[in-house]
Amino acid sequence: MTISVESINHPTPDNDPECTPCVAEAVLNTNGATRPNGEELATRLQAKYPHTIETLRKMEGGLTHLEYITALDERWGKLAQGQMPIEGEVLVAVPTVVELPKVDRNFDIVYCGGVLGLFSAAVLARMGWKVMVFDQRRVGTSHREWNISDDELARFVEIGLFTREELEQAVVRRYERGLIKFYSQNIPEPPAELWLDHVLDVAIDLGTLLEMAREKFEAAGGVALDLRALKKVYITENGPVCSVVEVENQAGQVERYGACLTINALGAISPLSLLLQGGKPFDGICPTVGSTVKGLKVGSGPFEVDPKLGDVLISVADAQKNRQLIWEGFPGKGNEMTVYVFYYDLVSPERATSQSLLDLFESYFELLPTYKKTDLDFAHLKPVYGFIPARHHRPAGGSASRRGLLSLGDATSPQSSLTFCGFGSQVRNLPRLTKLIDFALRHELLETPNLQAIGAHQTNINQMWVFSRFMQPIKPLQHPNDVNRMMNVFCARLTEIGPDLTRRFFQDRIGWQDYNHLLLLTAWRYPRVFPFTIEVLGWAGVLNWMQDYLVFSREALFRTLYQQLGAKVQRLLHTFLAKRRPSWALALAAHHEEWLASGLM
Repeated sequence: MTISVESINHPTPDNDPECTPCVAEAVLNTNGATRPNGEELATRLQAKYPHTIETLRKMEGGLTHLEYITALDERWGKLAQGQMPIEGEVLVAVPTVVELPKVDRNFDIVYCGGVLGLFSAAVLARMGWKVMVFDQRRVGTSHREWNISDDELARFVEIGLFTREELEQAVVRRYERGLIKFYSQNIPEPPAELWLDHVLDVAIDLGTLLEMAREKFEAAGGVALDLRALKKVYITENGPVCSVVEVENQAGQVERYGACLTINALGAISPLSLLLQGGKPFDGICPTVGSTVKGLKVGSGPFEVDPKLGDVLISVADAQKNRQLIWEGFPGKGNEMTVYVFYYDLVSPERATSQSLLDLFESYFELLPTYKKTDLDFAHLKPVYGFIPARHHRPAGGSASRRGLLSLGDATSPQSSLTFCGFGSQVRNLPRLTKLIDFALRHELLETPNLQAIGAHQTNINQMWVFSRFMQPIKPLQHPNDVNRMMNVFCARLTEIGPDLTRRFFQDRIGWQDYNHLLLLTAWRYPRVFPFTIEVLGWAGVLNWMQDYLVFSREALFRTLYQQLGAKVQRLLHTFLAKRRPSWALALAAHHEEWLASGLM
């Protein structure tokens, strides 16, 4: 999706990727301290956040959400200031297999986290692997709608997990088009509306889709364990690659499960993911809040809701409170609509105190009428909220995988400003993930370099972090319209290029020629982009972009040479390497599958 904010609806703060890419791990139990309840928090915060407290009081479970939100704010503040968990708390290295703890049961694969990981788990179970998935809540639980396209949904059919008829059971609504429009009243450049076709135009009831995936998973022999919290993962340092996953059930009892491969699908902010990233801080953050509402005014006007259309990226003003607020809204069931507001920011200890969800919620409830008009029966039904963090410039496979431990999805902190960790990205890469995991297990390729080649990362988006920087006002007091100026220019260039490239851009499927076309056209039509880029990125950032561009170019050259071999020679090469050099075969297959998932082959 655009900024993956669709993935942020938080009925519980549990340790699962539904609450990620947000800070969500055991947030209500910080250091064992007793936290104030919702009513106490509401009384304490009423004067500072009057709109937020008043609205949450009217929602079912609103004060419980207030507890979660304040805990998320507190946890993110600590993370932004560099307070990471200590290694050894959740990850333990043991010398050999014989020193692993005894287990209750052995599996080929154990998934930590049962939301998006459930899809690949179901496919692998259907391939014949013994797979277990556990989650702190019920495995396969979700309470929201996500957006995707029919082309991406087709991956489920391609991999054989669902039929088209089954997928239709999870479709809530289809849109005709999506709109990107930035405020243009205070800029010298002409306004530019960008319309998207076949991007985020299918609203999905993820709960229904996940429930069907769980049924497929269990029918294939998979084991789903509900209400289990991760305690520790033990991994061998030498000899055969084995791991033991230690969990705690609802009764407080410890259970241990052995695995050849453990998959971390817990999200970017889980203690395990933070440790696997070696304590490296996040580079970017996208605080996001909103709500599912009913009773917005229906019509065709700019401040009305057209149920046939979705708002992908909308700004309705220049920078406010030193940040450029961006709105997103998608109609859902009946007269409901889910609305988000968010902004991009850098991560530093100095900025941590201003990156507050409560503060953003106050702006959201106050400014919502500037985005859409309300009708007489208007009401907020449930809140959505979260922090979406990202890291830039990590190795191609991501550093969040280790011997016997593979990180997927949010846990790798994807860096694309368009789809930080989007549902669409995971679905597009489903065939790729399952093929590579299957190959790695069959050939016992479970060392760190092997597993780092597996994932949903894409080299073609390594440099896309620059886009998020252009969405941040550099000098909001002196130039509050900079973001809107640049985005109107950018939308005009995409409109000029045409819908095909635009669609590829917003689905992380942009190729080398596409990227250069867009880059050169923007520079030709708008030379101010050069000094503006240096001002936004600084020379260090420009150097980082150049390094990313060189890697992108090298990958494009490699892909071009590979394509010249032809399909028959490619198959022969894969077969030869699989027999003689399986690790080389895995590396080559990783590239091949990445290009297929990106639509570049």
